[in-house]
Amino acid sequence: MSLLLAPLGDGTVLSHLRARLRPVTAAPPVILTRFDVDPAYEEAIRGVCGDVEGVETLADFTERCYTYEPSDRLLFADPACFPLDHEEPAIRRFGEGDDPRCVKHLVAVERGGDGTKEYVDADASGRIRAIQRYYGSVTWPFATGVACSLVRVACLRVSYELPLTSLPRLRKVLAAEGVPSRDVPLERGAVHLGTETGLLAMNERLVMSIVRRSPPQDGKLSSLHADPAARVHAGARIVGPVIAQGDAEVEAGATIIGPTVLGSGSRVEAYATVVQCVVGPGQVVPGRTTLRHRVYLGHAHGSDPASQETRDAQPADSEGWETAPLSLTSERPRRSLYAPVKRAIDAVVAAAALVALSPLGLIIAALIKLESKGPIHFGHAREGMGGRPFRCWKYRTMIPDADQQQRKLAQLNQMDGPQFKVTSDPRRTRIGRILTATNLDEIPQLWNVLVGEMSLVGPRPSPFRENQICVPWREGRLSVRPGITGLWQVCRHDRHKGDFHQWIYYDLLYVRNMSFFLDLKIAVLTVLSFAKGGHIPLPWLLPPEKYGERRARVRRVEGGAEDPGHARAEEAPSVTAPHQ
Repeated sequence: MSLLLAPLGDGTVLSHLRARLRPVTAAPPVILTRFDVDPAYEEAIRGVCGDVEGVETLADFTERCYTYEPSDRLLFADPACFPLDHEEPAIRRFGEGDDPRCVKHLVAVERGGDGTKEYVDADASGRIRAIQRYYGSVTWPFATGVACSLVRVACLRVSYELPLTSLPRLRKVLAAEGVPSRDVPLERGAVHLGTETGLLAMNERLVMSIVRRSPPQDGKLSSLHADPAARVHAGARIVGPVIAQGDAEVEAGATIIGPTVLGSGSRVEAYATVVQCVVGPGQVVPGRTTLRHRVYLGHAHGSDPASQETRDAQPADSEGWETAPLSLTSERPRRSLYAPVKRAIDAVVAAAALVALSPLGLIIAALIKLESKGPIHFGHAREGMGGRPFRCWKYRTMIPDADQQQRKLAQLNQMDGPQFKVTSDPRRTRIGRILTATNLDEIPQLWNVLVGEMSLVGPRPSPFRENQICVPWREGRLSVRPGITGLWQVCRHDRHKGDFHQWIYYDLLYVRNMSFFLDLKIAVLTVLSFAKGGHIPLPWLLPPEKYGERRARVRRVEGGAEDPGHARAEEAPSVTAPHQ
């Protein structure tokens, strides 16, 4: 059986694929096969897609290509590389624009377990030169599949032999022939329907989506979603969610455990057990057998289940595809009021502060213009919540193009981490030194707060170059909006010695303990720390049990006499990064 006809949620792979690609084209499709087309297969295809233009072999399609105009565009789609989300934003962008010289490919990007992948770079003798770390949203170059290729007919004719059976191979051949190409990554991932695990995972996702959209019955989600033509015996046991398509039949005594999809015309005989499976159209599950975690599409995709009473789920693919099953719970997670209320407070306070500080801003702008040429504001690319880039605005405190001179001053850097700082930086202007010393250069960041790119309180906004050093730290600090002030800014000490580990520690400590009260204390104590010219002791902001100081003290007492110099509550905790 063809993958296009395999059941997928409340339809088939073909019907869902057409729905996902409708933003690109609504033209009738041509179905290409690697095998000779028989009338039964063509009839089945037309039953699913009534407006199909043709069902033909690749050899026949090659001849069809010569009937097209060179300027015609062809969209090739691989059903095995299936977009995970029906609202995938990349698909709409994929159909936009019309450069006749360029081929476009909608690619599935490999995803690492933590969004990172590391490679060891060795020289010819095998000695390690460096370890290169790649991040999914910034420097990730690994594509695992091609969902679609949008190709001009003229581009197809540059090569005598085009591998239309493989879109990744077609992509390489066209590039080798010198055809300009552009990759459009799928932002929300793809699922590999060419594997049993992938097809099961995609069906589970769609089934759960259908269940959540359906109105509850007696306050509960329905277990069975059956087509009016389907026949489910009253003596069958349904532990949902289960979708029965078309004229599927479930006989008495059968047990169906979801998420399960029964294709049109399929039959589950008496006392058979089907557990989280996809049963193809027209397939029969024999009585008194167990089918578990299977895609059963007939002999083309597996052996008869009667010859193998049970089969466990195959392990997830290791090729970077999204195949992990979803949670089956029907409970809706509780939504905290913290995030929306904090966002509202940020917007109100930022708007009021911008209005109140506007006279001071005009004076600062005039002083910057009088001293040196260049813009008043400087916007540096930083990573926001979720790694989304944004321009973090400040008053310009340095000469124009100062960022391009940083590499020349690298040997003077006094910090131990990825941040850069030089005492008496020669790039800084006279008014810039005053603005930096008083933190007035950060007033424009209130605009970032107003538009939602930053918060008043949160981890310091940093560029990708700084964020890539520690993976858990990166993931933690990018899970919230960056802030103008934060826990690290008010509690850091030993700045002259370098405090990168403190930076990691305080950022993660804030993310773990975020609350309205903590934000309020940080905001108030920011003013105090600036006035007193020193750091704020951590116990002023968090109780010792929140960061392990009390447990550490107990261990020291149990091990012997307590050291008063280490047991003082006002001292900051160890600067080592906490256990993840």
